[in-house]
Amino acid sequence: MNPSTSTTGPVAGIHTYAGDCPICGQAIMAEQRRLPHLCPTCKHPLRSADPNSPWHNVLHCLKLYFDPRGRSTRREFWAFTISALVLLGIEAGIALACWKNGMLEQASLWPWLILPALLICPFMMVTVRRLHDLGKNATLLIVFLAIIVVSCSLIALHSEQVLPEVITASVADWAWALLRADIILGSIILYLSTQHRLYGPNQYGPAPK
Repeated sequence: MNPSTSTTGPVAGIHTYAGDCPICGQAIMAEQRRLPHLCPTCKHPLRSADPNSPWHNVLHCLKLYFDPRGRSTRREFWAFTISALVLLGIEAGIALACWKNGMLEQASLWPWLILPALLICPFMMVTVRRLHDLGKNATLLIVFLAIIVVSCSLIALHSEQVLPEVITASVADWAWALLRADIILGSIILYLSTQHRLYGPNQYGPAPK
């Protein structure tokens, strides 16, 4: 073999097949069991820029703000979840201080809902990708969110006395009970998020690493 000849294709023993890109179907070759950052064809992110950095994992979740496709690692899920909880805790502390000083009563509550509204979508997306990493679909999360929306809507309608002949006190009590039971389903989702991934590719794409 001519020493000046360079090998541009995958090298046996170094490059291994890791599955297909979930977006374009391009075969993904992992180098020493590490995925490339991007799909070589459609440039879809296959893993975070630095898997060991929580900051990069948080940025990766924000970059995939509306994207439930693919898979996410435990590190990515918990980096974003803990960061979101810290931000919400800081906001709650500021709101509590404002309330004690009488400032909250004079201002509208809507600005305090901006941060939770901005965080809910990337949180749902990374949760879906975390479930994908375990080989599960998003059914559990959809049911969890549906129970919250329906229960809160029924409770709000009852408190505002909208359609009192339909949204009775017994319906509101049932909604409260369903909302409390939903805590169990949320705990199951969080428990699944702590579990080890399925190594290798699955129906949702190659394993990010």
